[in-house]
Amino acid sequence: MKNTKEILIVGAGPAGLVAAINLNREGFKVLVREKQDSVGGDPGWHPSVHTTPVANPGLYDYIGIDCSEAFVDSTDVLKVYFNSEEREELKFVFPKFGMSNVERGHRESSLDSILYRIAKKEGVKFEFNKPFTREDFNNAPKGTIIATGLTPGVYDWLGIDFSIFSGYWANIEVEKDFVCNNFYFGTYSNEYGYTCAMNGIWYVLLFARKGVTQENLEHFKKELERIEGRTFDKWNRFLGHTPKGPRLFYEDFILAGTMAGFIEPAYGGGITGALLSGKIAAMAVTDPDKAEIEFKRFTDGIIKVIARKRKGRYTPTIRMGDIWFKV
Repeated sequence: MKNTKEILIVGAGPAGLVAAINLNREGFKVLVREKQDSVGGDPGWHPSVHTTPVANPGLYDYIGIDCSEAFVDSTDVLKVYFNSEEREELKFVFPKFGMSNVERGHRESSLDSILYRIAKKEGVKFEFNKPFTREDFNNAPKGTIIATGLTPGVYDWLGIDFSIFSGYWANIEVEKDFVCNNFYFGTYSNEYGYTCAMNGIWYVLLFARKGVTQENLEHFKKELERIEGRTFDKWNRFLGHTPKGPRLFYEDFILAGTMAGFIEPAYGGGITGALLSGKIAAMAVTDPDKAEIEFKRFTDGIIKVIARKRKGRYTPTIRMGDIWFKV
């Protein structure tokens, strides 16, 4: 006999949507609350394109959802630049298979929209234009899943230690079939910048946990124009928070996606982490002990990377964990 318990999920990003679909299939009455007027995240960040490690069909089998139409393989076009020069040997961190580009945002071709259509078809309920306030958190039922991403205020309300990162992003329209996947390392960031393209969008992001100055941005813009031959009229500044370490449970809440600190350990890719984390968040409702085991299995590598960065070692020195490709 199926469960009829009600479950509240805060945040309609990939993590929240995957959790919602899985719990709905288990017989729960699922309500997803989202502060925006539709799925697709903060319009101040999207539409965007990102690259992420994907094992096909392993990832989709693990989360129980075939959202493969959202992804396009970009392994063969992957390039890594260090101080203006292409460095083939730095690609060792990436797998020989499994890098894919994916669109985020409100457009019909985005991962968000594809997961939303699946969720709606299967009966998940949604409330949009419903910001979750501090009072809502205080009154939220036990077992509420928090999947609010980079939103700064939530970390303060819950009392979760966080790191601040900021930077700039931009996008332009390009040829529909154009696909690129380029990573940039240099003095303009203690993290990195990247460009990705698919579905007619060419997207670029430069970020750092110690901030990006205007001088850094100008240096990066010259790199892009010289190497890729593209320029942008408008750059958007952003600020986000991420937890200082991974955790599945916090007080009476279940955390998912960025809120759970669930990211790919080498380059901090969040898309695959969001999908996997959404599945584990749903598991935390039905089988908490198993969920904790799975969460630890994926996040051990994240903890090691955080330790390295605290020692000032920012350049990735480990290969992406095999576990992220063998799910």
